[in-house]
Amino acid sequence: MGIVLLLIAIAAIAGCLGNKSEPQTEVQKETAVASPVPTMSETPVVVSTKTQVETIKCELCHTNAATLDPHVNGGKLCITCHGSQVHNIHIGSGTVGLQCDSCHGFPPTVPKVQKGEGAGSYSICEQCHAPPPDSLKPSNGDLIAIHLSRAKYCTNCHGTDIGKTHEAVLEKAKK
Repeated sequence: MGIVLLLIAIAAIAGCLGNKSEPQTEVQKETAVASPVPTMSETPVVVSTKTQVETIKCELCHTNAATLDPHVNGGKLCITCHGSQVHNIHIGSGTVGLQCDSCHGFPPTVPKVQKGEGAGSYSICEQCHAPPPDSLKPSNGDLIAIHLSRAKYCTNCHGTDIGKTHEAVLEKAKK
C-alpha cells in the first residue's frame, strides 16, 4: 500500500512540474478589492480573476491507455455521454452540420447498426469519427484517437478529481 501511495505522490509531483503546454484547468476565484479612496458608504467591490492551475498528466502513469479494451473498442460507449439521437448532434444549427448523404449515401440507405455490448448495447458510431481530416472514415471505436485529435483530454470523461478517480485502486491496495 505504501508503494502505491508513494507512486501516486511521485506522479502528482511530476505532473505539477510537467510541461506547461499540457492541458490546464482554469479556476475562477473571487477577491474583495477596496476602492482606492473608500468612503463611509462604500463597500468592497468583488472582482473575479482567473488563475491557471496545473493538471497532472494522466499519461505519466497510464502509458498503456491506447491499448486498454474500453478505449480500443469504445464505440459501444458513445451513447453514455453523447446520447442515442445521432441526428441531434450531427445535422442542423449548433452541430457539425453534416448533410444527410454523409451518413446515408446516395441513393440513401440506413447505416447498419452493429451489435455491441455494455453501456450502449448497440453501436454505429465507430463507422466514422476517425481523427481529422478523415473524420468520416471508420475509427473502429478508438476512443483515444477520437477524443485527443479533437482536443478532448482524458479529464473530459474521467473527471479532474484524482482521488475519486483512483479510489478503487487505492482501496484495493489497502487490502
